[in-house]
Amino acid sequence: LALYQTEGVTAVIEDAVSAPHTASSSLIIRSDSANNLGYRGQGQTVAVLDTGVNRTHPDLNGKIVSEACYSTTDPGSLSTTLCPNGSSSQTGTGAANPPANFVAGYDHGTHVAGIVAGVAPQANIIAIQVFSRYSDVAGSPFSFQTPCANSGRPSPCTFSYASDQILGLQRVYALRNSYNIAAVNMSLGGGAYSSNC
Repeated sequence: LALYQTEGVTAVIEDAVSAPHTASSSLIIRSDSANNLGYRGQGQTVAVLDTGVNRTHPDLNGKIVSEACYSTTDPGSLSTTLCPNGSSSQTGTGAANPPANFVAGYDHGTHVAGIVAGVAPQANIIAIQVFSRYSDVAGSPFSFQTPCANSGRPSPCTFSYASDQILGLQRVYALRNSYNIAAVNMSLGGGAYSSNC
């Protein structure tokens, strides 16, 4: 209640978590028709807020123009940062790199960036990693409450806090004068709707 009564506060929301999620892509936006008309993303940049992007992937070579990471460590929810430098944020080359130790779902961002490269082959990509690593603790009485266990995903797994997504979007906004940003892709969430309509 006190927060709502504070001057300048317009909303208070739960810092809920979202899973990586891609229902469909090229068919919905009819990218084949756009490509046939000569629209191939030339001069455009797409920001991908996801689980990070492997900048050395052959399909993405030279396309990643900026990188950042926003990831939360919260012992109470058993989450830890996935930023390569071990802190809650990082910018610069390598900031959106996948972790050295595989985490289920962490290849999702590279997959999404690959879709962008296929849909708009001449566009650049801003890669922003906004996910955290969750681990169920064997034998813990709280393991049933962790996102991995609740989602039926193996532990460790990845989820994104709304607050990290907001930091990622603020980074995109900060880059608006440096790149011609045509779109922001956030393929996350899932479970709320049974179709895309």
